[in-house]
Amino acid sequence: MNESNEPNRLLIIDDHPKIHDAFSRIFQPSFTGSPLCEMAVDISPERDLLPAKGDLSRTEIPFRLTHSNSGEAGLEALENSLRVNQPFAVAFVDIHMPGGIDGIKTAQELWKLDPNLHVVICSGEDDLIWYEVLEPLTHRDHLFVLKKPFDAIEVRQLAVSLCQKNKRFIDREVEIKKLQEELETRRASEENMRRMAHRDSLTNLPNRPYLLDKLNRIVGRFSQHSEHHQAILFLDLDHFKVINDSLGHEAGDDLLNQVAQRIGDCVRHQDMTTRVNRDGETVRLGGDEFVVLLEQLAHRHDALSIADRIVARINEPFKIGERKVSVGTSVGIAFLDHQTRDAHEALRNADTAMYRAKNSGKGQVAVFDKTMHQELVERLELESQIRVAVQQENLSLRYQPIVDLSNGRVLGVEVLTRWTTEDGRNIPPSQFIPIIEEIGLISRVGEWAIERAAIDLRDLTENLPISCDPNFYLGFNIARRQLSDPLFFEHLETIISRTGFDRHRLKVEISESGDHRNEVQILQNLLNLHAAGIGIQIDDFGKGKSSLTCFQDYPVETVKIDRSFTANIATNHSHSVITQAIVNLAHDLDARIVAEGVESETQLKLLHDWGCDAAQGFFISEPLESQALRSLLSHPEQSLGICQLATAKSVPIVFDASALIQTNPSLQNR
Repeated sequence: MNESNEPNRLLIIDDHPKIHDAFSRIFQPSFTGSPLCEMAVDISPERDLLPAKGDLSRTEIPFRLTHSNSGEAGLEALENSLRVNQPFAVAFVDIHMPGGIDGIKTAQELWKLDPNLHVVICSGEDDLIWYEVLEPLTHRDHLFVLKKPFDAIEVRQLAVSLCQKNKRFIDREVEIKKLQEELETRRASEENMRRMAHRDSLTNLPNRPYLLDKLNRIVGRFSQHSEHHQAILFLDLDHFKVINDSLGHEAGDDLLNQVAQRIGDCVRHQDMTTRVNRDGETVRLGGDEFVVLLEQLAHRHDALSIADRIVARINEPFKIGERKVSVGTSVGIAFLDHQTRDAHEALRNADTAMYRAKNSGKGQVAVFDKTMHQELVERLELESQIRVAVQQENLSLRYQPIVDLSNGRVLGVEVLTRWTTEDGRNIPPSQFIPIIEEIGLISRVGEWAIERAAIDLRDLTENLPISCDPNFYLGFNIARRQLSDPLFFEHLETIISRTGFDRHRLKVEISESGDHRNEVQILQNLLNLHAAGIGIQIDDFGKGKSSLTCFQDYPVETVKIDRSFTANIATNHSHSVITQAIVNLAHDLDARIVAEGVESETQLKLLHDWGCDAAQGFFISEPLESQALRSLLSHPEQSLGICQLATAKSVPIVFDASALIQTNPSLQNR
């Protein structure tokens, strides 16, 4: 029974007006069940759905009838009802309607408009072979036959039953639609969750899980005889942390989005050569690391071309707010082949190549080969060993003398850290010092070196040999990361207090290049050092990009010319001119000059003649242990350079080199 206030809509199609009147009386609200005529009903599979006659005859059921006197009119009425979304539940159709289409054809056309409509064919003929008559009709589950003469109560029962069936069908359709909508919603939600799980929240690029999944699928279907190449480009930004820390995380996020856009521009199909069969796909791994996946490359060198394009594009300035900032990128390339085991190996190879590119200098591109993996394993082993060496204080110190070029006196020493592994290998500082910085142990090693040197040479500074300048000092290399520590100066003061070393004999050497984060804190520490009487020296001058600004930024006392200039002053005119210019510039700015890497008599003479203040290098002395240093200071004639400076004012003396070699055999191989 229809539970809503909406009436059951019936369509009556018959060419006899009296039939229409009969149906109107049967379905009027005041119907009492009076018989109009006898009838026969064949409702086949639906008979069990009919309620008892007495129940329905006493029930008030609303009906709304629409009358049509031909099949064509009935079709028009159905079209109109569907147009206003008020479909009929049942259509009573006379089988014979002269002058137009008959009931069978009408039923066919009705179902074309509404397949859910229940059709009752009405006929008074007894000699019809119904299975032949109904053969053209296909919707048998929606088809019923009503034979005339019929009983009014049974007609009403049939209508009520079919209307209930129609309602149940509609309700079921509504439920099915709801279930389908819910299913689609869940599918959309799952798809959204899957998309979110495989998308970077900042740049909306695919992320690491997506990349690993796709790489595994590529590796799984890789053919040994494939004519195309698949490559991974692993990118790591240079100096991103400087910008992120100095300008804030919002600026860093803005920069990463701009980087992602530029990388995407570089790998789009229309921007690439026709040798590439499809677009590259950019992935953000996290932080400042990106990956470009290139599939179906016709030639391996296409990957190199794209990598070079990315490097050049990223090197262009970025606009962050009102600022222009510059970063670079280093790119590692790994090609996938039939020997690639899985996604993790492919990504690791590209990462290894990127590490090689970064170590080769900023803005470089490197292609992975198997030797890189072995080098990386060795590097990790070295890192493990250096951790143990720092923990157990198995490092050692060497002291390289710095001499005054005007009189040959030793002005001081540069304190240098050395490391010999347990198996007897001497690892150069250029190899292990960067590792110490990367693993965050540079402050600990630096403080250990200051304290150890102060203890080693405290007695020497209290009783200086005559070969030493009265203001003899110890120079220490201090990393910018140490100076960015707010507690650096406090820790230094503690060491000075604990060792009793004269603070005025300490000088710190800082490189002009390197990490420029926390410049405010670095400057504050340098000002504290200067106020405490500790000298500040610029090391490796001329090697960085901002050589001249250091005179304005810091309270510089001394500048040390990088050994790369000193090594070529006798053979390279441009290096000679630049070195003289540096000497004059430093003097004009009231700074002293020390030349590093002096290894020949000619170099020493040129530096002396140009007015350079001091020098250090193997021609004067190699870095020495503390006892060997004491011996040299007590017997300076062991040094070729000191002898030359001490015995001549402007012209080097001619001396018996063999006699000096006898006193110091280590000079023989210089």
